[in-house]
Amino acid sequence: MRVRTVGDGTPELAVVACLHGDEPCGETAIERMLAETPAFERPVRFVVANEEAIAANARYVDEDLNRAFPGDPNGATHESRLAAALLSELRDCAVLDFHSTRSHPDPFALVSRLNDRTKRLVRATDVGRVVDISYVAGGLVDHVDGVAVECGLRGTERAARNAERVLRNALGSMGALDALSEEGTPELYRVFDAVMGRDYEFVGENFVRVEEGAVFARTVGEELRADRPFYPVLMSTDGYDEMVGFRAERVGKL
Repeated sequence: MRVRTVGDGTPELAVVACLHGDEPCGETAIERMLAETPAFERPVRFVVANEEAIAANARYVDEDLNRAFPGDPNGATHESRLAAALLSELRDCAVLDFHSTRSHPDPFALVSRLNDRTKRLVRATDVGRVVDISYVAGGLVDHVDGVAVECGLRGTERAARNAERVLRNALGSMGALDALSEEGTPELYRVFDAVMGRDYEFVGENFVRVEEGAVFARTVGEELRADRPFYPVLMSTDGYDEMVGFRAERVGKL
């Protein structure tokens, strides 16, 4: 884990990249911004999390770090020990956590604790959509007042540019940088189901409503049809080993 704190005082805002070692967009965004040596008006802690997985160009070393929280300082896996150390670094901070995906090219946010602090941080990102994923247990944003941003397709320059834009806008909106920024009013979705299964082709489009009875995934000899209308979130053909993705309802503006 690589930690750098900039600005004077004790940070109340933290930025995390590379919980997954094969998702470099957040690290790239942090490095590009800090290379300009900007003057910070409030302190920020930057964390590049799973350095061993980055070096191996792998999602993780022993287990998925984003499913290892709260971890254990004496745990049996690298990620268990790292999860405990990371939570210690993030104590009392609002957290902006960068990811990328195989499911959608445009940035959107994920939250588990939907409170005044996380709502402000979501708006500061200026993304168009935010998903309440409290249905899905275990991620970093379950354990901190945090917002995870899926920045685009994994390994692409577009995802890195999206991450950099979100980072600069969020730091400006949160008063950490003197930078032009805009606060968004994103659409809020809420996950209510996980679609399990292997080797399915996803034939819908994320955030586009699937009507009751419509086919949204298929494999040899089988089709999955919607038993009620829903919005696909993080659905893809090859993003997960045991799952197609999630079903969500649209709640309205945040």
